[in-house]
Amino acid sequence: MYTFQVKQKDRLKILPVLHLLIALIFIIDVSNAPENRIKDWIFSTVYFIAFIFLLIAAIFYKKILTDVPRHFRLFSLESMLFLGGAVYFWSKGLSLVALSHAILAGVLLLFMIYLRRRENGESIVVSESNVILPGLMGQRIVEWSLLTNLIKRDDLLTLDFKNNRLIHVQVINSDDIPEDEFNQFCQQQLSKN
Repeated sequence: MYTFQVKQKDRLKILPVLHLLIALIFIIDVSNAPENRIKDWIFSTVYFIAFIFLLIAAIFYKKILTDVPRHFRLFSLESMLFLGGAVYFWSKGLSLVALSHAILAGVLLLFMIYLRRRENGESIVVSESNVILPGLMGQRIVEWSLLTNLIKRDDLLTLDFKNNRLIHVQVINSDDIPEDEFNQFCQQQLSKN
């Protein structure tokens, strides 16, 4: 069995932009919140403070949000604020706005789950029975009978499927696995099927 670590893109670069967009949604909510009772003042204050905090976090993210767990805590806070906004707007009779806030809270939670799964990286496992590839919602198992070729050259792993689909994956631990030995193993598995 051979395990390859997939070279990851730096996902932390896009997260400050996402926090900034959420801050803009909060300030738009403050400017469009109905004004008639003390409840509106509390809602507007909480959302305005969240806007200022997210704006500072997005601008100074290299000093404040240095690691993924801090982003997770911020996503949790944003999700709770969106759910609070959904309840608030629902109480005001603005069901479409409330629904959009509930959906945004759900999307943030799903994005957080996605980042948590990808935090330790993705790996490709090549065994005698199959090849396990990382997928969006989990692992994808590919049987040897679906492949025409699987080859490793330097730090590039190439999977050639029988349906003319081709996947190239850059791996980071390619020096740990001897290229000739791995390619010979793959040819043996392909010849069996």
